[in-house]
Amino acid sequence: MTSARDAILDSIRRSLRSDNTVAITTDKPAIEIQRHARGPQPHWQENNIERFVAKLEAVAATLKRVNNENEIIIAIQAYLQQQALPTQLVTAKSPLLDSLVWPADFKVEQRRATGDDVTVLTEAFAGVAETGSLVLLSSPESPTSLNFLPDNYLCVLQCDRIEQNIEDVWDRIRQHSETMPRAINFITGPSRTADVEQTIQLGAHGPRRLHVILLE
Repeated sequence: MTSARDAILDSIRRSLRSDNTVAITTDKPAIEIQRHARGPQPHWQENNIERFVAKLEAVAATLKRVNNENEIIIAIQAYLQQQALPTQLVTAKSPLLDSLVWPADFKVEQRRATGDDVTVLTEAFAGVAETGSLVLLSSPESPTSLNFLPDNYLCVLQCDRIEQNIEDVWDRIRQHSETMPRAINFITGPSRTADVEQTIQLGAHGPRRLHVILLE
C-alpha cells in the first residue's frame, strides 16, 4: 500500500514539474498577492473632481467647496445654522482639524462618538471619483464610531486626495503605511434602506445626513 501511495505522489510531483512542494504552496501565492492585479475599469470624460461631486450629490449627500482652511469653519457654521443644529461637535484628530480655531460659542470635543452625539466632523483619507465615496481609515485618532453613530456626519476632503478608481485607493493606502488599518470604511452617501415597503429611509444604519467640505 505504501509503495502504491508513493508512486502516485511521485507521479503528481512530476506532473507539477517541481520537487519543492513548499515553494508551490507558499511562494507562488505570495507572488500573486504582491502583483495587485486589476480588472476592467470604467472611464469617463469629466475630471476626477467633477465626477466625484456628481456621484456624491446623486446619492443624497451635500457638498460645500472651500478655498482654504479658514473657510472650513465658516462652511460648518452655515451648515449647522441651515439644519438648525447646535454648535456642538465631536471630531477626529488630524493635523488639519487640530489647526482649526473654533469660535467661542462652539463646544468641540476630540473623542469616540456615542449614541447621544448629534454631529461629528472627520477628515477623509481619500475620495473615489468612480463612486463618489469617502474612504476612512480607523485609528486611535479617528475611531470608527465617529463614522456611523451620530445623525449628522461632516467630513473634510482635500481635492488632491480624490483618486480615480477604487483600486487607486488601495495603492494610496499601501504607500501610506506598511500595514493595513484594522478597519477601512468606504462611505457612499447617507445611510439608507428600502426594507420597509420598498420605500427609501435615510439614517437606518448610520448618519441621516452626509455633508462634505471639499478643500481646494
